[in-house]
Amino acid sequence: MKNLITFFIFLLPLFAAAQKTHTVGPKESLFSIGRLYNVHPRELATYNNIPFETGLTIGQVLKIPSKKNMAPVSETVPVKPGEPKATPVKKEVAKGSAPVYHIVAKKEGLYGISKKYNVTIDEIKRWNNLNSDGLVEGMNLVVGYNGSNPSAPAPVAKAPEKREPDVVKTPETKPETTEPARPVKQEAAAKTPVDFSGGSFKTLYNKQVANKNVTVDKGIAGIFKSTSGWEDGKYYCLHNTAAAGSFIKITNNATQKSVYAKVLDLIPDLSQNNGLVIRISNAAAAELGAGNGNFDCTLNF
Repeated sequence: MKNLITFFIFLLPLFAAAQKTHTVGPKESLFSIGRLYNVHPRELATYNNIPFETGLTIGQVLKIPSKKNMAPVSETVPVKPGEPKATPVKKEVAKGSAPVYHIVAKKEGLYGISKKYNVTIDEIKRWNNLNSDGLVEGMNLVVGYNGSNPSAPAPVAKAPEKREPDVVKTPETKPETTEPARPVKQEAAAKTPVDFSGGSFKTLYNKQVANKNVTVDKGIAGIFKSTSGWEDGKYYCLHNTAAAGSFIKITNNATQKSVYAKVLDLIPDLSQNNGLVIRISNAAAAELGAGNGNFDCTLNF
């Protein structure tokens, strides 16, 4: 009996050291898993020998360290390299105006916040000194400026006033006029697509998927209007699984052409987005030869 008790005492450290694991689910990241187990996301990446800058794959199994060498990251403080720093923004930025703040909610991105406050993504990044598109839940963002109350939730930018279209009177043609009417030069109705061989993010995508399992998905792609990509090949998209700031390869199944787009945010929860697996910018759709409507696509990320 004494020997049996000694044997169990010997096994106790082995049971205590049993490896705890976590299987990555949809929309999970190093940050969300780190908060779940009270582990710093960088320590979690190092412990699993995976790059800290890249995203995770659904079904990937992570080992959870039992001994923690780094303090867990606060939900309000970003630590990922290239992520925005959570340094407080000065209250007094311009005379006679005060900043309007927005606290980043779970799964919120720059695209959705810019639409909510009717400002541009570039303006939000400039006001907050952001160097990337990634956000961390709990961040305090400046989303504009108005009167003297810095906590006013009202959107800053005013909607453009509706104007009645100017009525242009066409001069009547006099019977005695024999001079033929001069043709009016028509402006181009749409921008001419440029072939950027997949776009500017191809190299970054290849680095992202190097030495990792690539997720493949198929479905219907939608299109949104954007001024980006027409001159520099920087294509953007909205997706519900890939992390904001990561890259996706989109292939048009009809033309077999592919582009590489950067994820801005989640697809808005609207009726017109039902059934879509992704939304891409119209510049990206033009290079894919997709026209203006929805199309079948294959995604790799």
